[in-house]
Amino acid sequence: MIKILLADDHQILLDGIKAILERDPELRVVGTAANGKEVLLKLEQVAVDVLLLDLQMPVMDGLETLTHVKKDYPHLNVLMLTTNDEGSIITSIFKSGATGYLLKNASQETLIQGIKDAAIGKKVLSPHLTSKMIESLSEKPKARPGDIPKITKRELEVVKLIAREYTTQQIADALFVSTNTVATHKRNLFVKMDVKNSVGMVKKAVDWGMI
Repeated sequence: MIKILLADDHQILLDGIKAILERDPELRVVGTAANGKEVLLKLEQVAVDVLLLDLQMPVMDGLETLTHVKKDYPHLNVLMLTTNDEGSIITSIFKSGATGYLLKNASQETLIQGIKDAAIGKKVLSPHLTSKMIESLSEKPKARPGDIPKITKRELEVVKLIAREYTTQQIADALFVSTNTVATHKRNLFVKMDVKNSVGMVKKAVDWGMI
């Protein structure tokens, strides 16, 4: 029996995915979570074989959650399930320790097989995303001090608020946007600045004279 923890901030998706997975006698959903913090709490309470993790979530997004999970549970297989097909994001996710990356438009059969493959540590990737990863790896190296990546005005606002220790919710309130939008900005900044968490982001922003 493969024990699965589902993480997504949309309850209707959680319910739908759970219903699909539990039709298979080899799969069992042992818990659900709406954000990264809930994921970490659930992992303290239940044994899990595969974490099915959304990328865009409030409070703590998928990339940040993945970093924490792999630090505390290095042998846990994490399968990302998202709508984002950007090559640099996919590459970053695998570098951070994910076992697989599937898009939410995948078929039920692909999702179920992906979970079974991830459970035994087999790498999983939606077939048409391979070319995007190759393109990403062929791009110029990430920015170094003195070679600062292009940061949008809104992204810079997010960096400055993070430096002031604002939470995702506080940033969303200050900028009059949703927490999902803030999570997207953070995820893009992690990739652009080649960092894994907010601490690294702030450090580089200071080094580069952005704040």
